[in-house]
Amino acid sequence: MKTFEKRNLNSRFNTLMFWRIVLLTCFCLPTVDVLHAEIPDWWKVVHQYNEDKDWHEYYTYTTSYFGPNAFPVPEIQDGRIPEKHNAEISSDIFWGYGDQTQSMSARLNYTFIPGRLAICGWGVLAEHYKTTMEVRDLRASMEKDGEQTLYISDLCISTLMRIVPEKKYTPDVVLEIALKTASSQSPRTARYLDSPGYFFDLTVGKSLYFKKSVINELRFVGMLGFLSYQLNDSKQNDAPLFGGKMILSSDKLSFENGLAGYSGWLKKETNLWFCEAG
Repeated sequence: MKTFEKRNLNSRFNTLMFWRIVLLTCFCLPTVDVLHAEIPDWWKVVHQYNEDKDWHEYYTYTTSYFGPNAFPVPEIQDGRIPEKHNAEISSDIFWGYGDQTQSMSARLNYTFIPGRLAICGWGVLAEHYKTTMEVRDLRASMEKDGEQTLYISDLCISTLMRIVPEKKYTPDVVLEIALKTASSQSPRTARYLDSPGYFFDLTVGKSLYFKKSVINELRFVGMLGFLSYQLNDSKQNDAPLFGGKMILSSDKLSFENGLAGYSGWLKKETNLWFCEAG
């Protein structure tokens, strides 16, 4: 019994040390002094560059003027804390408005207390994009060809805590507190903001169960929160965060349909996300 307890304590200690190292790494990643990097001559001509201004003043710091992975709408979970550790790898394809983007993302969930407390980390591992010259100039990108492959985006780390468990007349209520790191190094190409941010939200979920049916569960999920990220001019963009979805589940398949988004004060920024089947 003593041996088991000792191993259990060592496991928790190693887990805490692991996440501390991850956090320190995200904050201490080496950064490039892009403010003093060379500005291409063609870019100066296109944007009539004024030597008295910093290059970042020519950028519009909203998601519409950066890549689709700059600060995407946070994914709505199902209102439950995972019972086990799990890792996910996914791919996304974006098209339209002169921007064709393919990316690969990863997500890691580590459960400290099954059903009650978990820590999650996620971000884009690789991204390939191609924009038209019109979009390149609209976003003030310094990538002359409008095409590039990038690695490691701004990573996010969050804590999930169950506030209320689901019972007969009450839904699951989960609080999420998330931090966006500045781990990318590509603001000059207008793909990532390369600035810190945070968001927190409450997710509410309630299920209806069916016996002897093809569909085992129908779950309704709603989310409200607040999102903020820092800009390069010492300001920050604040936005209410909202969303909802419906989940149909059987023994082997599930289908999700919903809508989520946030709307910031800066340039009337609005960003929306649609659910998908899985």
